[in-house]
Amino acid sequence: MSTRKATYVPILKTKAGERWALSHLKSKTRSRIAPLMEFHDHKTKALGDHVGSTCEALEAAWGCDYPFYADTVWLHGGSGSPATIAAVFESTEEFGLQAIPVVRTTYEDAALDQLRAVVAENERGCLLRVTPSVLHTPQLIVNVLDALEILPSFVDLLLDYRGRAMSLAEDVVRVPHIDEWRSFVAASGVFPASLTNLPKNKWEYIRRNDWLSWLGGVEGELPRAPIFSDYTMRSPGAPTEFGDPRVNLRYAASDRWSVQVGGRHKEGAAPEIYPMCRQLIQRDEYSGDDFSKGDEVISLVANGEESSGGPTQWLQWCVSHHIEFVVNQISAAGA
Repeated sequence: MSTRKATYVPILKTKAGERWALSHLKSKTRSRIAPLMEFHDHKTKALGDHVGSTCEALEAAWGCDYPFYADTVWLHGGSGSPATIAAVFESTEEFGLQAIPVVRTTYEDAALDQLRAVVAENERGCLLRVTPSVLHTPQLIVNVLDALEILPSFVDLLLDYRGRAMSLAEDVVRVPHIDEWRSFVAASGVFPASLTNLPKNKWEYIRRNDWLSWLGGVEGELPRAPIFSDYTMRSPGAPTEFGDPRVNLRYAASDRWSVQVGGRHKEGAAPEIYPMCRQLIQRDEYSGDDFSKGDEVISLVANGEESSGGPTQWLQWCVSHHIEFVVNQISAAGA
């Protein structure tokens, strides 16, 4: 199995908003991405039931024709859990999903033993997810490869800057086996964790420093240019419940997100999404109602032909636009 044709690796939670966005991608876009799905936990469901329902939902949203990366860290923590890892990948195989396991250098020996068995059985290789700090101790990477009994040519390496912009010129030269990895990916997620401090009912701009730092890096001289990866318009970190969010739209443009927030959802502010959508479709950055399914629904809401929705729907419209936009942006950059 090879993921070399993928030009974008969006990092997504396995929640309903992201799944909706995946299920409505254009076929051309679907063939050009390899999503990294972070399995979210569940407060009440037993692990097996939760994982099974999640895999069933992924089958409906993503299908079985294209691979995706499956990261289980939020189900068990940074040390890994053999039982949890086994349960997840037994379920992905049961549903016929082309799941590629995500491995971390923090996993303990028992978790790596289980992942070795998974990799040997499904023959799709794995993705090794590291932070730049790991590059100071490259033996950690070697230890994982040895534990999995796998060569770099069967591994996709993800250099994850998390909430920081990328510093590719400094870090890529320190990546071991740089020419040997099956694919090389760099990720960043600079969207803020909270929009609470933004003023209400006013368009604000947040610079897409994840994209801008990647673009600046690949335009320079690197030993190997990484595939672009981001967290769309979520911040890195564990999946969170919505709580009482403010009504909001987060819309990707070339170098920034246009963001507007309103009142609290639980205080009845959901109808504020109507004027937000009406304003957005009149703005220069609006891509048109045929650009993505999310853009289509935003237009319908603006015209009063669709309901106001809630936090899940606002997220799914904007993730849908974001993924389509980034794929087009990468293509225009010649990457």
